Amino acid sequence: MKTLWLRKEDKHGEKRVPVTPREVSLLNAKGVEVVVERSSGRCYSDEDYAAAGAILTVKSWREAPLDAIVIALKELEECDDPIAHTQIHFSHTFKGQDGAGDVLSRYVRGGGVLYDLEFLNDELGRRVAAFGYWAGYVGAALGLLGVAHFKHSGSSGEKPFPALTPFPDRLALIAAVDDALLSGFEEAPIKVMVMGALGRCGSGARDLLSSLKRDIEITAWDLPEFNAVDKPLRDAIEHDLFVNCVYLREPIAPMINEDLLANNTRLSVISDVSCDPASADNPIRVYDRITSLEKPFVRARDGGGLPVYVQAIDHLPTLLPREASDEYAAALYPYLEDFLTHENPSATWSDAKERFELALRETASKAD
Repeated sequence: MKTLWLRKEDKHGEKRVPVTPREVSLLNAKGVEVVVERSSGRCYSDEDYAAAGAILTVKSWREAPLDAIVIALKELEECDDPIAHTQIHFSHTFKGQDGAGDVLSRYVRGGGVLYDLEFLNDELGRRVAAFGYWAGYVGAALGLLGVAHFKHSGSSGEKPFPALTPFPDRLALIAAVDDALLSGFEEAPIKVMVMGALGRCGSGARDLLSSLKRDIEITAWDLPEFNAVDKPLRDAIEHDLFVNCVYLREPIAPMINEDLLANNTRLSVISDVSCDPASADNPIRVYDRITSLEKPFVRARDGGGLPVYVQAIDHLPTLLPREASDEYAAALYPYLEDFLTHENPSATWSDAKERFELALRETASKAD
């Protein structure tokens, strides 16, 4: 019998899960043992998991049998300990990010294997499960909350944006945005530009914008529009909010840089849902670090133009943890079941392992 070990998230504020109690019950029926580290931070309680058939434990995954498959969403805490287990999570180490070499070296020293959730693809090369829709949905909402906040607090931005906590559901999020935009805000339409509007992330952003009571003027661009104009995108600064939903697969021309913002007279918020500040190919080249639930916005390098604030939280869907987790876990489940119940799992898993091994080779070559 194989064991799936659901570890407690190391990332502060992360409430989502890759496996809900529903999937625990289904895996139990297939003969898979599921062990769940106790945690008060998940959107589902320990009792929910126990009722579904999981074995609860206070032990860390480090104490798990070496043949246990350890799963979570976000990356492991930073340390130098070797990793000997098979891990499944978003690692943010396969695209040359800062610190990637240090993380991958832990697998080399420990002999473990990493299946990165970002690189689990189907036979057509599409990700089998993604949080893109809910990231775009929350990113657009948070961007508008930022527009309302910073316009009310004036150009100095002296009043910091308040810390965020998860919303009970999407209706509560919509209500919060409606309230912010309808409370003492000027009547002129709010202009929002969504870049990458045709993908899952862009679809989520557009759905949120279309669900509001306030008149929102949406400019929805994708690759054809992007390729047809000069870069950086002068159209971006003709809007109140710019939402970047482009999944970074390869280097692209900068969308927004400091020279562009030096001429800005309208744009007040950039919601960088794609959030790749550690990448040399980051197309939003006016900030250099992710933001957090505690401090959601950072001021951009704006070149002396109207102040612009950037949200770059790298786990946005945790603000709607139940909706995001339920959809993601349901999409991942067939592939997870395949991995845990077959001696030779599908190409989804073998390809992901090859991508991990490629990352190891690339890291080793840079070290030489």
